[in-house]
Amino acid sequence: MFSGKFGAMAAAALLAFAAAPSNAQRPIEIDIGASWEHPHSGITVPATLGEIDRGRATEYAPDFLNIGFSFRSEGPYEELSVYIYRRTNGGVPVWFEQARTGIEIRDIYTGANLAFGVEQYGWPGAEGWQGQRAIYSLPETPDIASTGLALFSVDGWLVKMRASSETRSPEELAALMDQAFAELTPPDPSTPQEPAIAVVDCEEKLKFKKAKDAKQDGAASLLGALLGGVVADKMAEADGETPTQAQPAVAWCRDASISPMQVAYRANASTDAYLIALNDSGMGVSVGPDMAAQLFAEEGKKSKIPYAITVITDTQRINFVSQNRLPSLERVLEVINANRTTGSVSTWGDDKSVKINSDAL
Repeated sequence: MFSGKFGAMAAAALLAFAAAPSNAQRPIEIDIGASWEHPHSGITVPATLGEIDRGRATEYAPDFLNIGFSFRSEGPYEELSVYIYRRTNGGVPVWFEQARTGIEIRDIYTGANLAFGVEQYGWPGAEGWQGQRAIYSLPETPDIASTGLALFSVDGWLVKMRASSETRSPEELAALMDQAFAELTPPDPSTPQEPAIAVVDCEEKLKFKKAKDAKQDGAASLLGALLGGVVADKMAEADGETPTQAQPAVAWCRDASISPMQVAYRANASTDAYLIALNDSGMGVSVGPDMAAQLFAEEGKKSKIPYAITVITDTQRINFVSQNRLPSLERVLEVINANRTTGSVSTWGDDKSVKINSDAL
């Protein structure tokens, strides 16, 4: 983990990207007693879950790309929260781990004990959807006996549930979560999702040599932005299809970190790419070989492929200056902190505009 003045400043730069959707935060107006259907995933949220009345409903990003619902009762205190947000990168294990860390670092949950370990968990009523669940006992917390988390990927969307209770044991809280999921109406038809494999620490951490800016290629910068749009279009097409079988599982491992909630993860122990998760709601930085530069590389000629840095938000892929070798987290943060963008592409809605920084041409 980075420390000192640089680490704080760099982490703040990433947090600025991660916090951007909160600027659009607004309440969702729903009639009392009425159910509400998410217009993109088709998930229907009822007026009560587990016999607890729905309270506030909040939109954290425009066009319902990140929303949350709170169900809360007092005397005794019990709360269920449901979040639905767009899946643009990573997978269930990454975002589950981020959400789990978010629980464990909170002062209110000091002394939290993982009751059953991290479980593979199937959504009751939608057996094709496999996720993960963790439930904690809280012996040192006076007003909360147990708290839990479950997360699924559903046709291009991430669905997260948080639960806490003043009186319920971990087993009783698990039953409450089962009941709540059974009362959420999933979209039809359910489609198979890849199995979720629990994140582990990487056996060997990445070692970095000093990276510097790669030679900038205007054509590659333009193609890189266009490829980001193609990726988004392919994801949208896949969301509308009904696959016949689940995708292969990805084993993610945890590498270095900037802070407890800003962590580098590697897919299938990759040695030339990693993802920095920025928060617990699906925003990250992809670091790896520059696909556009690879397409422009001359066949038969040995040339070093540069490495791309891409910030992925709810609605955009933002490209930064490519590096001559796999950059360290510190170097990635330095580039982002200096706002050295080369271009961006919109990945949501009808506007698929591509913007190129003139300095990259």
